[in-house]
Amino acid sequence: MTDVAQLALGVQQAWAAPQQPSAVLEAAGQAFATFVGHRLYTVTRNLAGGREVERIHSTNPEVYPVGGRKPVLPNAFTERVRKERKPFLASTPAGFTPLFPDHETITGLGLGCVMNLPIVFGGELLGTVNLLDREGVYQEHHLEPAMVIARQILPVLLEWRA
Repeated sequence: MTDVAQLALGVQQAWAAPQQPSAVLEAAGQAFATFVGHRLYTVTRNLAGGREVERIHSTNPEVYPVGGRKPVLPNAFTERVRKERKPFLASTPAGFTPLFPDHETITGLGLGCVMNLPIVFGGELLGTVNLLDREGVYQEHHLEPAMVIARQILPVLLEWRA
């Protein structure tokens, strides 16, 4: 069994824990930290109507609080993640600055790369896992294993379904 498969199974084991959704989200955060690393890890869910997302988990609640909302803006990021249902990767700030209105906050935290991982069920985008780290940390080869881990939070997003 691969390392990423073992980490995914660890997240699945958290499904049985009584402290939901925190048990699953924390287990996934530990798996991401082990396999790809992160300095910021958030999870957002889509709100009814598809015009906004709401943060349901954050490792930096002072800057990115749980319950915070963001509008869905029409741009290349939205096209890739929301319409094509594919992960978005930007290894440098130049890759996300034109697409993220909060790019100054992100770079101000010393973060320079981002992975946004769509969680889809039955053709519907339920939300995204968002990992951020120092510039250049994430590369294309990180996407597939990160998606394996991210998909394990599906039960959480099904519970939060708008």
